[in-house]
Amino acid sequence: MSSSQQGSEKVAPRAGLPGVAPVPKVLRSLQALPTTAPATTLPITQNGTTYDMAQEVRWLDGQHFAVGRWDGSLSIFQFETAQYVGPLINASSSDPSQQGVQMVAVLPGGAIATSNGQSSLALWHASGSDWSVLKLVATAGYDLTLGPASAGVYLRTGATDTLVVGHISGVVSIWRYDQSTLSLKFLSSVNVQNPHPVNPFNDHTIEEVVVADQAAGVVTAGSEDGYVTMLQVPSGTILSQTVFNPDAQRGINAIAIEGDRLLVANCAVGPSDHNFWYYSIDRTNWSITLLDNADLVINTSLPQVFNFDTTWGRNDGKLCWFASTEEGALWMGVPTATALNPIGYLPLTGPLGSALDYREHQLAMVSYDLYQFSTS
Repeated sequence: MSSSQQGSEKVAPRAGLPGVAPVPKVLRSLQALPTTAPATTLPITQNGTTYDMAQEVRWLDGQHFAVGRWDGSLSIFQFETAQYVGPLINASSSDPSQQGVQMVAVLPGGAIATSNGQSSLALWHASGSDWSVLKLVATAGYDLTLGPASAGVYLRTGATDTLVVGHISGVVSIWRYDQSTLSLKFLSSVNVQNPHPVNPFNDHTIEEVVVADQAAGVVTAGSEDGYVTMLQVPSGTILSQTVFNPDAQRGINAIAIEGDRLLVANCAVGPSDHNFWYYSIDRTNWSITLLDNADLVINTSLPQVFNFDTTWGRNDGKLCWFASTEEGALWMGVPTATALNPIGYLPLTGPLGSALDYREHQLAMVSYDLYQFSTS
C-alpha cells in the first residue's frame, strides 16, 4: 500500500466542469440531494457569487490566530480584541476561483505556509512578535496535477523541519522547510486516493492533515473520498488506510487527534446517517477501531446536516471536544474511553458551518463572523 513518488505523478482529475468556479462543499452537497420541488427561474443571468466564509483558522501563538477565507483573504487576529478592532493585518493569498485559502500551516520562526492558486504554496514571514508586519517571502511551485493545497501540518522529523501538504487530487506532498533561508523544498508525493470514493462527486480532496505521533513522524489525513490514512514522513510510507464509514454518502470534512483518540466530522445524509465519529488508534499497526458515533443535529427533518469542523480542547481539567455544524451551532462534549457524550450546543451563527481551532483554553470559531471562547 506504500508509495513515494515524485510530483509529476498522474492522478485522477477532480470532478467538476472546466471553467466553472466551485461552490462551498456544504452547498454542493445540498445541490446533489434529490428533490421533488418545482424549478424556479427568473429572466436574469447570474454572473457569479463571492463567498467570504472561513475555510481555515489556525493558532499562531498564545494570542494570535490566522483565518483563511473562501474569497482568497488571509487575516490575522489577536484574541479577545478581534471582535472590537478587527484584524491586525489582511493579505491576499489565493485566487478565489480556486476555493480561496484552504490551507494555513504554522511554521517555526514566525512563518506561515498557505495555499496559493493551483500549483504553488505561499510562504509568509512576520518580522515582529505581534504578526502585524507580515510579508510574502517566497512561493514554492509544484506539478499542476496535484492541484491546490487543501490542508497542511508542520512537524519536526529528526533534525528536519517538515511540512506535509494535502491536495484536492488526493495526493500528499512532503516538503523540507529551512528556517534560515525561509524556503520550502519539495521532497516527494504520495497518492492516498480511495479507488472507490464514498461521495458521488469523485472528489478526493484531503480536507485535513494532523500529527498523530511527532516522535515517529506519523501524520493522519482525512479525505473527501472517505479514507483515513496513516502516513509516515518523510519516507511517505502508508501505514494504514480505512474507510471511516462504508455506508457513508459524503466524505470527511475534518479530523482531530488527542493521544490515541480520533474524531472524524462528516456530512450526514438522511435519518440513518451520523455526522460525528469516534475511534481509537492502535499504534502497533496504526489501525483504527470505531468506539462511538453521534448525530449533532437540531432539526431532525433536514435532509443533511454538515459537521464542518471539530477540535479537541480541555475544560475544568478534563478532555473535551468541540464541533461546528451546518445549522450554525457550536457543539461540545466530554468523552469517556468509549463514548462521545455530547453535552449540548449554542446556536451562534448562520448556515454553512464554522472553522474551529483550540489552544491553551482558548477557542476560535470563525464563519462570516468571529467568536472567541475561554475554557476553565
